[in-house]
Amino acid sequence: MSQSRVPQLHANVTVQDFLERYEVGETVGVGGFAVVKKGRDKLTGDPVAIKVVDKSRYAAGDNSLEREIQVLIKVNHPNCIKLYDVYITPRKVYLVTELVTGGELLDRVTEKGNYTEKDAASLIRQILEGVAYLHANGIVHRDLKLENMIMMNERDDSPVKIADFGLSKFFSPETVLSTMCGSPQYVAPEVLGVGDGLKEYSPAVDMWSVGVILFILLSGYSPFDDDNDAVLFEKIKKGTYDADDPIWEGISKDAKDIVAKLLTVDSSARLSAEQALQHPWVQGKCFGDVDNGDVKQLAGTMDKMKNMAVKRDSMRKSFIGDAAAAKAMAPVLDDEEDVSSYL
Repeated sequence: MSQSRVPQLHANVTVQDFLERYEVGETVGVGGFAVVKKGRDKLTGDPVAIKVVDKSRYAAGDNSLEREIQVLIKVNHPNCIKLYDVYITPRKVYLVTELVTGGELLDRVTEKGNYTEKDAASLIRQILEGVAYLHANGIVHRDLKLENMIMMNERDDSPVKIADFGLSKFFSPETVLSTMCGSPQYVAPEVLGVGDGLKEYSPAVDMWSVGVILFILLSGYSPFDDDNDAVLFEKIKKGTYDADDPIWEGISKDAKDIVAKLLTVDSSARLSAEQALQHPWVQGKCFGDVDNGDVKQLAGTMDKMKNMAVKRDSMRKSFIGDAAAAKAMAPVLDDEEDVSSYL
């Protein structure tokens, strides 16, 4: 399917209307609110993914589904998941997207026969391209994490896709971003500061999360980690990340530099996506010839990431609400209801 295809919103339709266009296949994923299935576009014959959402599972006042649809309709970039169609029926919502078959980024890295800083730079550059596009188009993701980075296909040069826009939101000079949300190990300090002196935050929260992703891609472990969320959040607010592991002795000075400039507590001093894309390490200017062995293999990083993949389920949780409600997964408290009248 073409990246340029314009998503269509089909409101107040029946399941039969949906089935006239799409054939539904096997289940490939199950979540709290939705089931994801493989499918086929009967008109074009192209494979698709179909997210079947049960509207009754959402709490009153939770408009995260509406917001996700609003954002996905606007998103059109090679490094972001592509939406094709939305069918809104009385009980279900069907979101039809491109079918991605390459699995999660974390799994792909751990399955590689070799892995270098140059590989990590290539991956983070694609993520930055996607984030730069979102920010330029007035969209803040608010839940960037390794688990939401998926590979388009199984080829070695597969594009990275940013997925899961359930916490994303449009922003503008008139918009106040103040909902505490994200994933514990990836959330920016200013998000945690809302209600504790701070009244709002900026799209720079996404860049902190990119910094965490990059830290993990280089070292194989999380910069901020604690079984107790309260202790974890205090570490994040102070910005004291753990880079004492011997593995960092083999990481280049340029790589350490961009990590430090992303994991900066002062959001106004943090690199923007456009600035990060211009960093020498991201542009690959500091790498030698891979074929001649000039780029060091990150074998230790891969070993650590394999351990991380095993305990990954505990890192998947996202939260919305105040600190006390974080674990309770409180309903979304935002506004924006352009399509809510259809749901």
